[in-house]
Amino acid sequence: MSMESEFGSSIRPVNQLRHFQYRKGFVPEWCRFAHIRCGAGASLVRSWCCRLFQADEVEDCSLPGEQCPGLSVGKQECTDCFVASRFPGLAIRTAMDGMIPARIDTPREMVSAMLVLQQDLADEASRITAGDVDTARLGRLAGESERFASALRRFGWLAAQG
Repeated sequence: MSMESEFGSSIRPVNQLRHFQYRKGFVPEWCRFAHIRCGAGASLVRSWCCRLFQADEVEDCSLPGEQCPGLSVGKQECTDCFVASRFPGLAIRTAMDGMIPARIDTPREMVSAMLVLQQDLADEASRITAGDVDTARLGRLAGESERFASALRRFGWLAAQG
């Protein structure tokens, strides 16, 4: 089943966008971004910034700074969602070569990315020790390491702001 058929398309005019964020207590306050809903399945919600969230961990919210009856107030807007919703062509992205995302917002995601990169580095170190040097594989690992470094700097900056 494709991601599009699982989540459906819910492209709406800008004034009808639905925002959501992590529920209070699931992540530190500085990790609570108001994402724009792009689609939803039974247990997952997809944002315009191409991230997936567990449906039971998020809540609908207002646009940050606005009050809407029955909705919690959005903490801070996800810039990637904002841009992608205004320029839909940017939302069509290809899959990355690796497993490290370019944006990491929560401590749980950061720990997971650290463990993935640690394992990838350990695997590559054992291959190199055995004399198996593959430049394409090294290039992919370098790309993942660069994405991780960028995400780590952003994560640290966000944590310092909170």
